Amino acid sequence: MEVTRHFTVTMYIIFRDKVLLHEHLKLNLILPVGGHIDRDELPHEAALREAREEAGLEVELYNSNKLDENHFYESIELNRGEHLNLHKINEFHEHVDFVFYGKAKTGDLNPEKGESKKLMWFSREEIESSSYIREEIKTYALEALGIFGEEKKSY
Repeated sequence: MEVTRHFTVTMYIIFRDKVLLHEHLKLNLILPVGGHIDRDELPHEAALREAREEAGLEVELYNSNKLDENHFYESIELNRGEHLNLHKINEFHEHVDFVFYGKAKTGDLNPEKGESKKLMWFSREEIESSSYIREEIKTYALEALGIFGEEKKSY
């Protein structure tokens, strides 16, 4: 039995102490925006693209793992996200998922045609008290909210 793997991104977007989640069209789950990384696309580029496509948002990515601005010979340090995990989709398919956090410049949502229209901004209290948001989603959403809290003007 061969297992195929696709590379994906997940994007937790914060605006004014709220995190953006949506009802996934096919899975009927409350999830952050995200999707597959396209051929020849870097993970952070895919995260920004998914934010534009699924929410119509321009986002500034958080990068806790950046090195000094010095670059090594013929290499550049990439923003690889805050977490990297493996999701078993079924017994034959898995997703290697890069998890990114970002701050939106506006809260005005404008998803592209064919994307979920059920986008919602959740406060910390709404995330913590929700019985229908999966624990993994809650953990990452709360971590992102902690990074981008209104009291933190820079990161």
